Amino acid sequence: MSRIFAPTVFPTTATQERDVALRVNQVGYRPLEPKVGLALSREDLHGQTFQVLTDSGAVALEGQVGKDRGPYGSFAHLYEIDFSSLDQTGRYCLALDKNRSVPFQVDDAAFQPLIAPTLDFFEVQKCGAEASSLHGPCHVEDGVAASSPEGSGDRSKALPDGHTSAPSPNGPAPVDAPHVNAVGGWHDAGDYIKFMVTTGVSELLMLTAWQRHPEAFTTSGESTPLVLREAKVGLDWMLGMWDPTAGVLYHQVGDESDHEHWRMPEQDQGARPVWACEPGRGANVAGKTAASLALAYTIFNDRTKDWYDPDRAARYLEGAQQIYDWGKSRPLAQSTNPSNFYPATTTDDDMALAAAELYRATGQAQFLQEAKQYAAQAGSAPFDVDDVHALAHYELGRLDPSYRSTAVAALASDLEPLRKHAQADPFHAAPASFGWGSVERLTASSLEAKWYEDLTNDPKYRDMAQQQRDYILGCNPWGVSLVSGTGTVWPHHPHHQIADLRQAEIPGIWAQGPCRMDDWNNQGITLSQPDVYADLQTPEAVFHDDVRDYVCNEPSINTNALGLAMTSWFIAPPPTSPVS
Repeated sequence: MSRIFAPTVFPTTATQERDVALRVNQVGYRPLEPKVGLALSREDLHGQTFQVLTDSGAVALEGQVGKDRGPYGSFAHLYEIDFSSLDQTGRYCLALDKNRSVPFQVDDAAFQPLIAPTLDFFEVQKCGAEASSLHGPCHVEDGVAASSPEGSGDRSKALPDGHTSAPSPNGPAPVDAPHVNAVGGWHDAGDYIKFMVTTGVSELLMLTAWQRHPEAFTTSGESTPLVLREAKVGLDWMLGMWDPTAGVLYHQVGDESDHEHWRMPEQDQGARPVWACEPGRGANVAGKTAASLALAYTIFNDRTKDWYDPDRAARYLEGAQQIYDWGKSRPLAQSTNPSNFYPATTTDDDMALAAAELYRATGQAQFLQEAKQYAAQAGSAPFDVDDVHALAHYELGRLDPSYRSTAVAALASDLEPLRKHAQADPFHAAPASFGWGSVERLTASSLEAKWYEDLTNDPKYRDMAQQQRDYILGCNPWGVSLVSGTGTVWPHHPHHQIADLRQAEIPGIWAQGPCRMDDWNNQGITLSQPDVYADLQTPEAVFHDDVRDYVCNEPSINTNALGLAMTSWFIAPPPTSPVS
């Protein structure tokens, strides 16, 4: 059951303008890891003493304010507050003169509570004949094959003016259009479109995280862990988007017309368009789909587990092999409709990952050979929705010790520029710039650093991985945990139709995060309320907790899946000693 509550009046995310603002990871820290808070200050704090206070107000630690990282926004200074020596489990806050930070935990289990609500978001996004936690059955007539995969829309969104109900934005289906059974799966974001690419990435992140760190997801007394129950929703839908008889792989349900009205999903009537991959295109869709299904086969075919399901596993493997073979002859990338929703440019990375997971599933050497060939052609690229190069290299490095050095070199080529940028950034954010979807880039940078350390036992990028986590969870300019229901201050007004129309707050939403001011301005968004963070906005990064801001404040399944995967690595057993 989702952890959802609906207060009459949402608490504000605003912080009163002050001379000193303290920033910490609002969830907390593990006892043996570095702990660095920040103080935005209009005053010179050089030489001043800070304290770490317990819940009872006792002084647990004292120290001197550290390095001044320079001006930020309207603040003249950004000071480091290093309290890494605090290694006793407990609940604390930072104190600097009369200023107090929000509370935080020091505990090896500090991040475990993020898992369940992060997964619950997928329950809210569920589409199909079974009611979700916040809406009824929906889109049960999905869909009809669209006549053309072309669209001219853009990524502008419907805005919640008046919240009036409306009929389905999708027009009547052509009389002779063939029916496609595309019922089920997850709505992609704050709207109701369904994409194979984002579902595929979400499945891969869920399942690889589960396989590597099952202890992060297992709850006592559960026969089938929640992560696997949720994963089946996406897997079954993906398998249904493949028509083996006709040799057609569909990649999307709905289109830009979905954004024309602000409504509950059960109000949509009629069959929505279902888009097939174009001739010669689709290896990226096929690769992500086949990799997900093949890995699912490995998991559900384990006869030692309570979730052993040989019939389901066999269907997944058969689909994975067929779709992988189909993808071999469609080497060009298939973008979404319209293409700028999720542009696609690469395919070798997706096919490398599919071949690797088919090798894991079958043990057939041919798949390992093909995985290496595809990976060599793919090269390297930081992980995102389009580019799964890093995950392909990591999984191949785990499967084949002889490939490990190649995988490590590929990951290092991604991570070294990120590490250097993080060192130079005032808040140690690794992405070179904040475009749309910055939380995805922050989590992906952290996750890729964890994959590197897993293959090498080299902690070179460990600090960078933690810094991205800490930024997301509150150690950022706005002092906002970018995961709803987490910490003390979080976004309460996501660009999400169901949450807004139901006036329900949904814990576990990972927001899209900050964006460059010029990119944000180009969207032409008008906020629904005054900007409470105006004095903290800069040309490099703006953030708004506003229902109209689909750039900063819209959830998506792939962002949540990245957050889930990253969190699992910080629940895994911590290092036995601090890194010098």
